Amino acid sequence: MEPFGSLILVFLVAGVIGSIVPMMPGALFSLAAVLIYFFQTDDPGLLFTVFGALTAVFALLVDWFAGAVAAKYGGASKKTSMAAAVTGLLGFIFLGGPIGLAIAVSVTVFVREYLIHGRSGDGAKAAVYATIGVLGSAFVQAMLTGSVLLAYLIALAF
Repeated sequence: MEPFGSLILVFLVAGVIGSIVPMMPGALFSLAAVLIYFFQTDDPGLLFTVFGALTAVFALLVDWFAGAVAAKYGGASKKTSMAAAVTGLLGFIFLGGPIGLAIAVSVTVFVREYLIHGRSGDGAKAAVYATIGVLGSAFVQAMLTGSVLLAYLIALAF
């Protein structure tokens, strides 16, 4: 294994774990591993680099926007979903990663839908959908970052 091979492997495993564990930026670990692999190895493999980078970026987008999309399916308005996407991103940055994202999305959806409809049931339903979306995104992220890890192991074998 090349000198950076161990570091890349550690980052990829951290990416999978970080997709599930709160406060760990799993997709960013995976993306960092792909970029290290590309810039620091003799044969980075264009297919793996493109696949890994796009998959890691997609996992990051899933992390940030799944709650907002789920809120829409829970009956939230388009503006509420867009507000949830913005506050989710801000919550991720300022309130501490995935937990901040989940809290920001849930509170935004509940409050905005309550203010629109005047019924807590509508806000609660949309907020529950949003929360499930945020939590479900962890599973999707784990699958995506796991596929990057698997692709790296296959690339090593060949």
